[in-house]
Amino acid sequence: MKIDAIEFEMSSELTRLPAAPQSVNGHLKPTRQPPGNAPSTAVLQASGTLPLATNSHLTEAASLQEIPDDFLLGGNNGMQKLALATSEAAQAIEEAAILFANEQNSLVESMLTEAIDTTAPQESTPTAWGMLFDLYQVTDRQIAFENLSIKYASRFETSPPPWIARTGIRTVTSTVPARTRASVALSGKLDGTFQKQLDRIQKLGESNSLLQLDLTQVAAVNFEGCALLLATLEKLREMTCGVSLVNATEFAQKIRSTVEVGRRDDSEAPWLLLLEILQLQGRQQDFEDTSIDYCVTFEVSPPAFIPSGTNLADHEATAISASVPVNVFRMPALILGKTDVVGTILQFARQHNHAIFDCSDLVRVDFSAAGQLLTGLTPLARDDRIIEMRNLNQLVIALFNVMGLQAIVRILPRKE
Repeated sequence: MKIDAIEFEMSSELTRLPAAPQSVNGHLKPTRQPPGNAPSTAVLQASGTLPLATNSHLTEAASLQEIPDDFLLGGNNGMQKLALATSEAAQAIEEAAILFANEQNSLVESMLTEAIDTTAPQESTPTAWGMLFDLYQVTDRQIAFENLSIKYASRFETSPPPWIARTGIRTVTSTVPARTRASVALSGKLDGTFQKQLDRIQKLGESNSLLQLDLTQVAAVNFEGCALLLATLEKLREMTCGVSLVNATEFAQKIRSTVEVGRRDDSEAPWLLLLEILQLQGRQQDFEDTSIDYCVTFEVSPPAFIPSGTNLADHEATAISASVPVNVFRMPALILGKTDVVGTILQFARQHNHAIFDCSDLVRVDFSAAGQLLTGLTPLARDDRIIEMRNLNQLVIALFNVMGLQAIVRILPRKE
């Protein structure tokens, strides 16, 4: 629809241009249309809705109506060179963004290098520089990055962006599954019949980065049930799935009622589960006091308290975690159209009136996936939903601008 609208506007403008120029003192002078009839090329290019194949034609048509007569008659050659350089740089940025989306990294490097070398120093676009810096960063080419930094400092007499160590950014070859947050309520007596609910929890842990367990409806506990829940929590830890608890204090009291200091029962599971619950709540003093009772009872060394940064205390359980807000989705390194990642992203956006996508790990979005995002997010934007994409690199931003995503999504670049 965008392309059809632009082509219609272009054809309308071309039909309004005069068929023959006027003659003034032996020189050709084009008949100019009144101001306002010509579409703004800069606006179309900046919005990302101008097809690459038509840039030069529309620029030519618009320039005949917008620039001074003395320029058309041969004067002000510097202005002509500046306009040409700016147009070529903008087109290079758009083409480089599409090439990077299709993994043509060598062509991207060549195109961006030419763009920053051939553009006048005072008009060198920061976007082309930023894209080239990010290209070297995500492909782990530190020497090329440092050489470009020297050139940047010399050109602009300011500090270049810093190199981010490999541990701080995921490269093009890494893939991180899209993960979110889920909540589940446990109910009934925590005993041997609880296995089905725990299997569900473990399955949710495989596809989510944080699980919120509501323990309000757990009526009672026994040794076998404590052992089963303890094993499930240990598996979630192995999967690096964070756990937050609702009504954990009352649940801990139910566990305490099954144990007694100095009484060595057949199973240590209730003690160990109690210590795990206290640790998940961040109650270090209670944990240490209980661990002493446990050690006295079973004559073993006390376990160490390990703080958990992703868990919520009882009074915070119904609120959003400050470190992992419920409306924040951590983007994977790669978003490919042939995978189901786009579907997961769209589903998350539908579930929140204000959806925030953290793109700190995001390296590349292929062209197909970008089109799917545009198609899927557009109806949501029309419903007055707020969609933000934060910490994007310049390569992905340029692609989103070409596709027109910046018209429906708040795009925030990565802060150096």
